[in-house]
Amino acid sequence: MMDEKRNDQLKLPERLERKVVYESDYVCLYVDRVKLSSGNIVEKYHQIHYPHPAVCIVIFNEKNEILMIHEKRYTLGKLEWEIPAGKVEENEDIRDAAIREAMEETGCSLKDLKYLCSQNPANGMSDCIVHVFAGRVESEGKIQDSDEVFDKRWMSIDQAKDLLKKNETMDGVSILAILYALEFYDYK
Repeated sequence: MMDEKRNDQLKLPERLERKVVYESDYVCLYVDRVKLSSGNIVEKYHQIHYPHPAVCIVIFNEKNEILMIHEKRYTLGKLEWEIPAGKVEENEDIRDAAIREAMEETGCSLKDLKYLCSQNPANGMSDCIVHVFAGRVESEGKIQDSDEVFDKRWMSIDQAKDLLKKNETMDGVSILAILYALEFYDYK
């Protein structure tokens, strides 16, 4: 009896119906009708689907500083300190996507690139997967994507931590990636 009850509790929610609100190659919005493990029905479960995964990159230099970009965020109506990030193109390897995004948003080529983890910044409503990388700058040029990036700045680890501590970035992808890289990437 106890095993049967536990199995019922372990049942994942089940989609019964799906209404397409919006679909594109970048983001999709669905309203699902979902049956919970208790048998209760959620009539309007909003689901955001991302057709492509994303990557983000924590870039260190020889001084063990972190490269931050000042991103032009339309959604927030302000500049936001972040690390380079972007979607993985169709049939693109995630490592190649990280190298490309670093070049586009910072003008940097990388060495010692290491995959750290994958994360979902909002798994209660979205299936967005972000692959986190860290690497070292090999060479540095100009920002290639000035539509997205306003400026870039090398910050000491203490400055980057202070930025996070003072809540001077709201970008969860950058926050997690920086903390993860400081813990699990050999930047020293």
